[in-house]
Amino acid sequence: MSHLSCIVESGSLSDTADLGQRIGEALQPGTLIGLVGTLGTGKTNLTQSIGRAIGIADGYVVSPTFTICVPHQGRLLLLHLDAYRINQPEEVDELALDEQLEDGAVVIVEWSDRIEQYLRPLDLRIDITAPTEHTRELKFTSQSAKGDAIVAAVSSAP
Repeated sequence: MSHLSCIVESGSLSDTADLGQRIGEALQPGTLIGLVGTLGTGKTNLTQSIGRAIGIADGYVVSPTFTICVPHQGRLLLLHLDAYRINQPEEVDELALDEQLEDGAVVIVEWSDRIEQYLRPLDLRIDITAPTEHTRELKFTSQSAKGDAIVAAVSSAP
């Protein structure tokens, strides 16, 4: 089965916030999203915008670098995971992400490329690059019907 993909340019934090809004509106329970990009490309900014879109208060979603995984409750439970410091597959197992996803949580994994082999298949992977200091390129690659819905939502952006 073929799934959707698209590339979206973001020229500002406002553009990224708009993308996050579209993603949040298209989110379905049990969605697993992987974010891949170097330090400072906007993984946490995008997650904050998604959080706002599902009803999580501004300023509440922060980088989970040192806590590894932080839950946030909005219209959906959002588990925000930072895989940068995960070194062993057992650390992923301890998070019980499959069970959380089955219960309807949305899981967003920053640095997902570091642990993808220990996760169920992603619904959506977003690769973020910074062609210039002020622009970002976001490549959306769906791997499920849930991911397709998100790609359709962001690719229809004006």
